[in-house]
Amino acid sequence: MDPIKHPPTDLTAEANHRFANALSLLSGLVRMQAKAAGRTTRPFTNAEVRLMLDGIAARISTLGQLHRLLSQGPADGAVALKSHLRDIGGNLVAAFSSEQRPVSIDYAGGDYLVPAKYVQPITLILCEILTNAMKYSHPAGVAVRIALLCEAARDGTLQVTVSDDGIGLPEGFDTIKDGGLGFRIIRTLTSELNAGLDVFSDNLGTTFRLSVPQALVASVQTA
Repeated sequence: MDPIKHPPTDLTAEANHRFANALSLLSGLVRMQAKAAGRTTRPFTNAEVRLMLDGIAARISTLGQLHRLLSQGPADGAVALKSHLRDIGGNLVAAFSSEQRPVSIDYAGGDYLVPAKYVQPITLILCEILTNAMKYSHPAGVAVRIALLCEAARDGTLQVTVSDDGIGLPEGFDTIKDGGLGFRIIRTLTSELNAGLDVFSDNLGTTFRLSVPQALVASVQTA
C-alpha cells in the first residue's frame, strides 16, 4: 500500500511561496549581472570570476537555509533573528574565509523574535551587506573583522548594524545608485520593506544600519 501523502502545512506552503519569490528575484538580478559583465571590454581576472561565483553560491546557500528555517519553524512563525543571522554568517565565513585572508564576525545586542514573513527580506539584505564586506573591505592578505549588532531603537524600530574595519567605499560612491548586483538587491528589498538604510564610510571602515519600521516589527519581543 502506498503511503498516505499529506498536503503541506500552511507554514511549509508559505515558506515555499517566499522561496519561489526569492529565487525569481535572484534569477533576474543574476541575469542583470550577466548583461553588465557582457558589456565589459576588458577580460575578467580569475580572482574577479571567483568572487562573482562565490557571491552567487552564497546567495543560493542563504536561500536554502532560509527555506529550511521557515518550513520547519514554530507554529507562530516567529524567528530568533540574531541566532538565525549567526547561522547565516557562519556559512558566509566558511565560504569566504581562508588562511590567506581570514574572516570573522562578532555578534552583539539582543536576540529578537521577528515574524517569519519579514525574516526573509531582512536576511537577504544582510547577506548582501556581509558578503560585500567579506569581498571588498580589505585587499587580499588582510584579515576581515566584522561586527553585527541587533538592537531596538527608542522609536521602536529594529536596527541591525553591520560594520567592518576595511578601507571604505570608493571615493564618490553613491549608495543610492552605484554598485553591482549586491547593492541592487539591498536597495530593492529595503524599498519593499519600507525600511531605512544608513551608510557611513571612511578609510577606517564601512557601517550599514538597517532600520526596520516599528509597524513591521510590532510583535517583536526580546527572546
